[in-house]
Amino acid sequence: MTAAAPEAPRPNSLNIKAQCFPKWLRELDRFLPLKSQLFLYGNIYDCYYFPSNYVSAQSSADLKFTKYLDIKQVLREYLQSEDYELVCYYDMLDGFDIASKDPVLARGGLMPFLMEQDPRARAAFATAKSIEDLAKLPDALNVFRALVANTRKLSAGIINYASRFTSSPNSLADDERRHFLKVIKAAQEAKIFPDRGRKRNVLIFLCDKLSDIPSWVLLDNPLSKGIEVQKPSKEERSRFFDSQRNKFFQDGEPVRPDEVRAAFTDLTDGFSSRELDNLITISERERLSANHFQKIIDLYRYGERENFWEKLEPHKVMDAEVELRKRVLGQDAAVSRSIEVIRRAKLGLHAIDSKKSNKPKGVLFFAGPTGTGKTEMAKSLAELIFNDEEAIVRFDMSEYNDSNSDVKLIGSPPGYVGYEEGGQLTRQMRAKPFSIVLFDEIEKAHPVVFDKFLQILDDGRLTDGKGETVYFGESLIIFTSNLGVYKKDEHGQRVANISLKDGLADVVDKVMAEVRAFFTTGLNRPEILNRFGDSFVVFDFIRPKFVPLILRKALNTIKANLAEQKRCEFHFDDHFVEVFEAAYLKEDTLAMGGRGINNRVETYVKNAMANFLFTVGRAEGVSFEVNCSERETDEWNRPRITFQLR
Repeated sequence: MTAAAPEAPRPNSLNIKAQCFPKWLRELDRFLPLKSQLFLYGNIYDCYYFPSNYVSAQSSADLKFTKYLDIKQVLREYLQSEDYELVCYYDMLDGFDIASKDPVLARGGLMPFLMEQDPRARAAFATAKSIEDLAKLPDALNVFRALVANTRKLSAGIINYASRFTSSPNSLADDERRHFLKVIKAAQEAKIFPDRGRKRNVLIFLCDKLSDIPSWVLLDNPLSKGIEVQKPSKEERSRFFDSQRNKFFQDGEPVRPDEVRAAFTDLTDGFSSRELDNLITISERERLSANHFQKIIDLYRYGERENFWEKLEPHKVMDAEVELRKRVLGQDAAVSRSIEVIRRAKLGLHAIDSKKSNKPKGVLFFAGPTGTGKTEMAKSLAELIFNDEEAIVRFDMSEYNDSNSDVKLIGSPPGYVGYEEGGQLTRQMRAKPFSIVLFDEIEKAHPVVFDKFLQILDDGRLTDGKGETVYFGESLIIFTSNLGVYKKDEHGQRVANISLKDGLADVVDKVMAEVRAFFTTGLNRPEILNRFGDSFVVFDFIRPKFVPLILRKALNTIKANLAEQKRCEFHFDDHFVEVFEAAYLKEDTLAMGGRGINNRVETYVKNAMANFLFTVGRAEGVSFEVNCSERETDEWNRPRITFQLR
C-alpha cells in the first residue's frame, strides 16, 4: 500500500500568517508540529481580532478582521483552519465543549469514539453515561489522554484555568501530583500523522503564569513548550486602528489616518485588546472623533476631559518666573531652571526625543541645603499649574526604607495581606492624576524602590498588585534630596561638605559630586543617574541679603492668618525686623535656611504672642504690635520681645 504524500503548504500561508498573526500565535503555529503540549500564559484573558479568512486570503489586503474573539474561540478557529478534525475544550466549571465537522462527534459521540480507540478508555469510562459525567478533573485528564492517543482523527485539546490545578505548584498533594503525571504521560502518548505534514495531536493548557505549573513538568521535557501571550504589539495596534477606525465617532471631519495612527500606536503602548476596544466606546459616548485621540486617551486613563496643562495660559507661564521669585526667595537660578521645565511641558516638548508619550510632563531633582525652599518650590509649581498648592502627592521616602517598600507603593499581589487596599502611590495617582508627585529625600529609600522610579521615568506608568495600571503622563515628578550637604571623611565620620562661605558655583559642584557618587558607587545604579539627565536643580544657601525678606514673609503670614482666623490686627515695623535679625538670627540659624528662620519666629514671636494674648484674656478681635525692648534683655542678653495693645 502506497503511503499518502505529506500535505503541501498552502500558497502564501506563511507570509499571510506573518502579517496578521500576533507573535504568540506565530509561535504556536511554529511549534504545533513539534510539541505535544503547549502552555499559553500571560495575557490569556484578552480578546483578539482574528482574521478567520487567513487561509483563503491571497494578500494582507484581503484579510477581514471582523471577529472579536476570546482565546478559546481564536484557538478553535485557528486549529480547525489547520485541519484539526476534533477540538475539545474543557474547564473545571463548565466541563467540555466539542467542535468537529463530524456531526456525530459534535453531538456527543466523543466518548464512544475514544472507547472504541483505546482499551484504557473503555475501562475508565465504563460507568459514565455521557461526557458530562467525566467533567471532574481526574476523569477529564483521562479523556484528554485518550484524545491525543487516538490514531484516526487529528485532535487538539484546550484545557483552561490550568493555574487552578493546584494552589502550590512547588508543594503538591498526592492527587495533584498524579494529575500532572497524567499530563506528562499524555504528551508521551500523543500520535503523529506523517501523511498530514507530520502534524500531531496536541494539548494546549491556558494558565496565568508559567510558574503556576510545576517546574518538573516543563524542565528538560522536549515535548512541552511555554508560549507567552503578550499584549498587542505596535504593529498589532496599528492594524487594529486601520481595521476599526471607522467605528470611532464620526463628526463630519475626515479622519487623518497617518497622523492619528501614529498617536494611537504610541499612546496605547501596553494596552490590551479589550482596552483598545474601550477607546471606541469612549469615542462614541463622548462624541469625540479619532482626530482628538489625546482627549480620548485622557478620558480613559484619568477620567478627566479637562486637561490642566492645556488650560495653563502662556502669559501665566511667561510671568511665572517673577511670581515664583517673590515666593521662593534667594533661589533665582533654581526658579529659572524649574520654569524652563514647565515651559517645555506646556509646549509638548517634554517627550520630543522619545516616542513614549506616556513619559511624565517633567522631572526635577531638587538638591542642596535643608530649608532653602525645595518644598516651597513644589507647592508654588502646583499652584501655577493646577491652581492648587495642595495638588501634590507627597511621599516621605524615609518611610520606604525596608525591602518590602515597593509593595507599599504598588500594593500586595493577590492572596497576600493588604491586597484589597492597593498601593499607596498607585492609589493616590488614580485619585489625582493631574498633580505633582513629590518624592522627598529619596536617598533614604530602599534600593528596591529605585526600580519603580526607573519604570516611572522610562514608561510613565506603574501596574499595581491588582493588575491595574496608573499613568504619570500628566504629572510633574519632583525628587528632593539632601545629598551633598554632608559627606564622610577619611575616618568615616559625617562632616559638612558645603558651608555659607562657598559660592553658588562651589555649592553646585560639591553637591553634584556627592550625588553622582551616591548613584554610581554607593547605590551602584548609574543607570538611574542617567535617567535623571539634566533635571538636577541645586539650591543655594539662604544668603544674608535675603534674610530680612524671609523674616518679613514669615511675619506677614502670621499677620494674614490672625486677620482671617481671629480677626486680630498684628503690627510690626522695620525697626523690629532689623533688631530681631541682628539678635536672633545667627550664622548657625542661617545654615538651616528658611526653616531655621521660621523656627526662630515660631519660638520667640509666636510663643511670646500666645503668652500676651493669654494675659489679655481674649484671642479674637485684638489689635496689638510687637517690639524689641531697648531697655529689657532676656537671659541670653538679647532684646526682649514685647507686645502691647493698640
